[in-house]
Amino acid sequence: MVGGGAIGGLFAWRLSLSKEATVSIVCRSNYAQVKSSGYDINSAQFGHAVYRPLRVYQSVEDAVAKEGTFDYVIVALKALPNIYDSSERVSAAVGDDTMVVLFQNGIGIEEPFVKRFPHAAVVSTVSFVSVKQEESAVLRHGGFSMLASGLHSCERSTQNRNLAKLHILSDLFASQGVSSIVEADIQPYRWQKHILNGSTNPVSVISGGASCQEMVRNEYCRALLEDVMAEIFMLGKKVTGKSFPGVDGIIDPKSATEYIETIPVPVYTSMLVDSQCKRPMEREVILKNPIALADKHGVDVPRMKALYALVTMVEAGYK
Repeated sequence: MVGGGAIGGLFAWRLSLSKEATVSIVCRSNYAQVKSSGYDINSAQFGHAVYRPLRVYQSVEDAVAKEGTFDYVIVALKALPNIYDSSERVSAAVGDDTMVVLFQNGIGIEEPFVKRFPHAAVVSTVSFVSVKQEESAVLRHGGFSMLASGLHSCERSTQNRNLAKLHILSDLFASQGVSSIVEADIQPYRWQKHILNGSTNPVSVISGGASCQEMVRNEYCRALLEDVMAEIFMLGKKVTGKSFPGVDGIIDPKSATEYIETIPVPVYTSMLVDSQCKRPMEREVILKNPIALADKHGVDVPRMKALYALVTMVEAGYK
């Protein structure tokens, strides 16, 4: 598991509970805390636990020096292609038979990995989960966790073998209470998640720090969110040629904002938290990549373009 934040810590924990998996985790900012005391996890779904990973490393290179390459490399790094190449950061751990599994947000995240690892199996995984690292190595998780995965690319001759290997990983998660499915075409699920990601993230940043629930309670902000969501629905269907799967009952912008209203605890987006901490935001994969696809497919997305312009100005103003 490369990336020991909220997503990486939560799902490494679930995998580690299986007797069939040996899990190593690479942490950066929280390395010292995880190494000494592990994760303190409060989960509405799974209860309270202290997870002390058996193998904790500060870098991929350290992990490889001790253990060699891996059967699976799960990438839970933030997707910041304007700052670094995630595929380069994990490359040392990828061997001839390694499956690279992407737990990253956004659109168009797969291509750097396909380019760097043309012979490897690259899996795109979409996580539907509410989990936050409240302080170093302290995680708060809601009452639900779902993973949808699909083979994005692999050599044709290895497709059946890699599909079986992906099912093994999916079954490991399922054995530990995570709803986990394998889909032939994962992109509709990625666009499904992007309905919320691509709207609430940037709007929360420019709205002055509002939670998702606060945004939908304001009639003007709610209307803006639904307009952005409509652009995402239209673009995603054009790009994939398919309807979305309707996870959480979200089938249109109205049902999306209604879903937000049902969430019992305030939700603050990851992009908002990054902006408040003066960290780079995932603006490229959340906004810029979809905008490029919109231009390619002739889809008008003026609100997404306006949000991208505003978010870049917010980031440029960090002091």
